Amino acid sequence: MSTANWQMVEALATVLSAMAIIAGSVFVVIELRQAKTDRNFAISSHLFELWQSTDFQIDQLFLLHGLNAVDWDGFIGQGRGNQAERAMHRVGGFYDRVGHLVLSGLIKQDDILPTIGGDAVAVWTRIEPIVRAARAKENPYLFKNYEAVLPSCIECYYPNLRPQASTTTVTTVASMPFEAAAASPDDGVKRIEPRELFALVRDGKAVVLDVSAQDNPDLIAGAVRPRPNDLDGWLKYATGHDRTVALYCT
Repeated sequence: MSTANWQMVEALATVLSAMAIIAGSVFVVIELRQAKTDRNFAISSHLFELWQSTDFQIDQLFLLHGLNAVDWDGFIGQGRGNQAERAMHRVGGFYDRVGHLVLSGLIKQDDILPTIGGDAVAVWTRIEPIVRAARAKENPYLFKNYEAVLPSCIECYYPNLRPQASTTTVTTVASMPFEAAAASPDDGVKRIEPRELFALVRDGKAVVLDVSAQDNPDLIAGAVRPRPNDLDGWLKYATGHDRTVALYCT
């Protein structure tokens, strides 16, 4: 066989080897993506089973409607070693674990937070004073992941917080500034055109909050972004004044 033929064979072998490596790499990537999807589905399904279980719902409803304590001393007096403490650890611990999984990227927040986010915020607004007192007295890291994940879906559950701020008008603007949000009579949240919001901001009658889950380097003009993962940071802009509050995310 001539030298030219051998060179052709070697070139062909090199091409075939490269194609085999590429095909193997693609196969591995597909398998890893499928494994990640399966893992996410398995974890999300298990979390949902725990969340909808009778024992969990009983404890959660107790925190929402049966817990009379509004501060640490009242909680100790009512619930030390009883249902109140058990409910606090069961429910708060569950949401703290969800927060850890979301923040670690082990599950997609869009797969779990739309289902449980409303209840998570309702519980947090009920137990927050007790949790903060417990951090000062016993465990400084109590439910940190729980609190950190709350802003991730604040636009979805923010209406649940509005009754606590009777002087605040909340306006939610979806998909700003790319398209105007359509009015939604069912959610009780007023939606306005971007041009109308711009006029309110210009006149000092509105404040715009960027509630994106990730840091957004391109804020719209006049928007404010409090410290990420700090629910208090969001709420201080939304309460205690008579300005319109608009939320947007990217």
